[in-house]
Amino acid sequence: MRLLDPVVTQAKIWGFICQCQESKYWQILPRQTTENWKLQQIEDRWILIIGDVPQIRLNSQEAIAFLEARWLENK
Repeated sequence: MRLLDPVVTQAKIWGFICQCQESKYWQILPRQTTENWKLQQIEDRWILIIGDVPQIRLNSQEAIAFLEARWLENK
């Protein structure tokens, strides 16, 4: 069994919606339905998608920093 990705682990702690796709990769969605972003895992990277448009590839540390900023903003 594969260990849970550290980004997904932290996202769950902060209350983000985490869904495992059929491809076995994760998608992280905001808690607020008014926010229009998602993080999509592609192998060992995360793609920030805003309004269905891919914006930037993030490594795990960058993805966690992005989630932390969103979490702090919406606490």
